[in-house]
Amino acid sequence: MKKILLFIFVFSSLITFSQTKVPESQKIERLIQIWGLLKYHHPEISKGKLNWNQEFITLYDKIEKIETNEQLNQELLSWITGFESESTKKLYKKKVYDQQKLFTKNYDYSWIETSNFNPILISKLHQIRENSNYGDFYASIDKLNNFINFKNDKGFDSFNYRIKSHRILFLASFWNVMKYWNVNIYLTDEPWSEVLKNLQLDFINADTEEKFEFAKMKLFSKLNDSHSDYFNDYIFKNVYNRFASFGGKLVNDSLVVTTLHSKSLAGKDNIKLKDVIYEIESKSVKDYFYEKFKDFGSTSNLNNARNIYSYYWLLSSNKDSMHVKFISADKKIESKYVKLYEYETYKPEEKENISIPKQETFYELNTDIGFINLGKISKKELKTAFYSFANKKGIIIDLRNYPTKVNEDDIAKYLYPKKKIFVKILAPSKPSLGNYDMQAPLKFLKNPFAAGSKNRKYFKGKIVLMVNRSTGSRAEYFAMLIQQSPNCTAIGEQTFGAIMNRIEITLSDKTTIDFTGMGAFYPNDIGVQRNGIKIDYEVKESAKNYNPNQYIEEAIKIINQ
Repeated sequence: MKKILLFIFVFSSLITFSQTKVPESQKIERLIQIWGLLKYHHPEISKGKLNWNQEFITLYDKIEKIETNEQLNQELLSWITGFESESTKKLYKKKVYDQQKLFTKNYDYSWIETSNFNPILISKLHQIRENSNYGDFYASIDKLNNFINFKNDKGFDSFNYRIKSHRILFLASFWNVMKYWNVNIYLTDEPWSEVLKNLQLDFINADTEEKFEFAKMKLFSKLNDSHSDYFNDYIFKNVYNRFASFGGKLVNDSLVVTTLHSKSLAGKDNIKLKDVIYEIESKSVKDYFYEKFKDFGSTSNLNNARNIYSYYWLLSSNKDSMHVKFISADKKIESKYVKLYEYETYKPEEKENISIPKQETFYELNTDIGFINLGKISKKELKTAFYSFANKKGIIIDLRNYPTKVNEDDIAKYLYPKKKIFVKILAPSKPSLGNYDMQAPLKFLKNPFAAGSKNRKYFKGKIVLMVNRSTGSRAEYFAMLIQQSPNCTAIGEQTFGAIMNRIEITLSDKTTIDFTGMGAFYPNDIGVQRNGIKIDYEVKESAKNYNPNQYIEEAIKIINQ
């Protein structure tokens, strides 16, 4: 009798569940997940034989009218099996990957079991997930460098942001590319699965150009990747199109005025170099900054965001003025509206900076210490510098810039006593899987992750490497190399946090965005993506007593210790 009652209870529960109305958010989430799974795993679809974007639009229009879970399951199952034939079924090959040799932190298909699919649909989705016979049409890995590329994924030709299904397609396409091919996606502040749930409403409601562009920027911000620096003409022509006549550097949650974009216009507002802005539009600089930029763009860490947005964007609007409170250079507290102007108003000859560093690429600071600026130094000048500084007590290497005229080997030859690995790389290998400590395909010719050679004449004094929030991308790669020299101390603050190659993808609306295509780690397995390079000595600046020479002064102290 108990078994009969249990059967009746389970059966009635299943009926009730199958008849439960499905919220729109669940329908969208399931469609996006399954559409992405098929795009990258299905033995035929992954070969680009269908207009996969149009398939999404067509199915979305169908399921939008569906009300119950049972109807949704049937529609999804019917859609999937509609791509199969007897010959297609023979193409499925179960994966035989050695999971011990793969990076699996992004490998998450738990949604298949937790999405209230029926047993038949679950079985079908697992079959597709386990298939190793997939094509590389939508995403392929270059055999010469292991870079991922999306050259065949060219967006949706008839995209129209005014159509809801097109906006949801935009979300689906970008979210799935990142889920399956961004090896750094496990590092996001908000789990990537939650991003899909939490941003649907933004795209559903984005029925104007401004709303759509802000929805895109909010989505990109969730990557926490400084290489994903998307800037849209609409936003900067209509929303943030006027700027204060001055900018600066955020120090201790205040804005130190380090640049006058126009001396004459700043003078009209009585703004001078070294003034300290502590309040903007009746909010603390810290709160104003957070509210303005939390969904504005993608940055690997807060320190890099402070670098990107403090110079122009912090004091920008489509209004004629902004209210600020500040402590003037002569310690007076002032409160006033400052005028905002179009960017074209500012002329180079009207610009003034708090300090102009020496323009020489290298020079002698004193009899014991040499100085090298890597930003513009050439290979020939680098050789001369190290020859001149060979007997110095120490050399300060300034990497608060981006080297353009030298490569990694050019400097390693003077710093390394022998060849050495200075970086480990995480690269994409298969959907949602990575290859950790990837070896370069042409390693036998040149290993890009090792530098230096046997050299008894390498520089044996102290090296002080100066880095800051503007040290990014390839500059961080240089920093990692320099840090592996025998006697190096890195000083400064948290760096950019996006080290490896930039990969471009075309979005559904034909615009493009980049992301960091690989992960970078020190030889001891400490990750650098988002964290920035390892700092040995933090330079703590003061807003009220801002000293533009503080980095060099601290570096001199370390060498003289």
